[in-house]
Amino acid sequence: MPMLSVLRYHEMATRYFQKELPVWNFFANHTHKEDQLKQFKTDLLKNTYKFDPVSDAAMYQKVQLCKEKLGLSLNVILYQAQNSEEMNATIVYLNSEAHIVFSGRLIQLMSDEELTAVLGHELTHVLLYTQLEGSVEVTDRIITAIASNQGSSPAYYETARLFKLYTEIFCDRGAYLVTENYQPIISSLVKISTGLQTVNADSFIKQAEEIFNTDSATKSSGVSHPENFIRARAIWLWHTKGSSAEQEITRMIEGYANLDELDLFGQQKMSAITESLVKILLQPEWIRTPHTLALGNNYFGGLQLEDMPDKVQLSSTIENVHDNIHDYIAYVLYDFATTDKSLEDLPLGYCFSLADELNLEKAFKNAVKKEKKLSDKKVAALKKQSLESYYKESQPV
Repeated sequence: MPMLSVLRYHEMATRYFQKELPVWNFFANHTHKEDQLKQFKTDLLKNTYKFDPVSDAAMYQKVQLCKEKLGLSLNVILYQAQNSEEMNATIVYLNSEAHIVFSGRLIQLMSDEELTAVLGHELTHVLLYTQLEGSVEVTDRIITAIASNQGSSPAYYETARLFKLYTEIFCDRGAYLVTENYQPIISSLVKISTGLQTVNADSFIKQAEEIFNTDSATKSSGVSHPENFIRARAIWLWHTKGSSAEQEITRMIEGYANLDELDLFGQQKMSAITESLVKILLQPEWIRTPHTLALGNNYFGGLQLEDMPDKVQLSSTIENVHDNIHDYIAYVLYDFATTDKSLEDLPLGYCFSLADELNLEKAFKNAVKKEKKLSDKKVAALKKQSLESYYKESQPV
C-alpha cells in the first residue's frame, strides 16, 4: 500500500509563507486559540445535534478505526447540522480536539464503508496539519484567509485554490489508508454531489478516463474541491501506481496555466524564464547598446550578464507551457528586436533565429505580423531578409 506523505505543493506553500515573517508570525500565534475553541463549541451546540459516544457507538467505532489507521491520538466529536439540506462533512481542529459536522442526508445515504471513508478523509485533515512540524496547519489558515479576501491578487488566489485542491487529494489518500479500498472513496464522493443512493465507482472511473482521453488538457477548476472525476482518477492512479503517479496527478490538477492563471510559483517560474531569455538576448556585444541595455534593466534591475543560460534547457522549459505564454515570450523577443532602430534589421534577424532555436517560430511570426501589420508572405520575406543580414554581420571577420 502506498505511504502517505506531505505533498510537494503543501511544502512549497509552507516554505513560501514562512519567509513572509509578519504574516507567518500573526497566524502562528496561539494566544487566542482557547477562546476560539470555547466560542466554537458554544456555536456548535446551538446549531447541531451532538452524537453521543454511547448511544451512537457504531459511529464512534468507525472514528476509532480511522484514528488507529492514521496514527492519530485526539478527542473526536461528531455532530449533525440543523436546517441544512446541502450534503457535506467538515472538520475543525482546535487544541487537539476534532469536531466533525455532517450536514444534509449524508449519513443516511452512506454505507458503513462509505461513512468510514468520509470520516477517514476528514480526519486526514488533522494528519495534514501535523506535517512539517505543524507548519502546514498555519499555512492552511493563511491560505483560507487569502481565499476569503476579495482583494487578493490573482496569483495569491490561484495559490490558495491549488493548495485546497491538493488538500482534498491528500485527504482522499488518508481515506484509502483507512479503508484499503478506492471504491467507497469514489462512491461516497459521487453520492454527496448527486444525492444518488447507489453509485458504481468503477463506472465513474471509466467516465473520468473517457474525459481525459477526449481532452488531455483537462484540468481542475473549482474553489474548494477538484471536480469529482479528477479526485476519482487521482485516487485510482495512486491505488494502481503509488508514488510514480505523482507527475501525472500534478499535471491533471494544474494543467497548463495561462498567464492569468499563474500561482505564486508559476510567476516565479515565468520570471526565471524571462530572465534567462533576456540574458541570452544580450549575450552578443553588438546588441548591447544603451537602448537595449536599458530595456534589459527595465525587465530586471541590476541585470547581470556574466552567466550564460542554457538554450536547450530554456527551450525544454517553455515547450510545456500554455500558448499564451509562448505569445508573451515572443513579445519579449519583439521588444529587443525593435528597441534600437540604429541596428536596423540585425536584431530582428537575431530574434528570428532565436525563435527558431526555442521552437517559438509561430508565436514570433504572429507577433511580427500583428505589430507590423504584414501579410504572411511579407513576414516570410522580412524573416529571410533580416536573417541574411544577421548571419552576414554576425560572422567572424
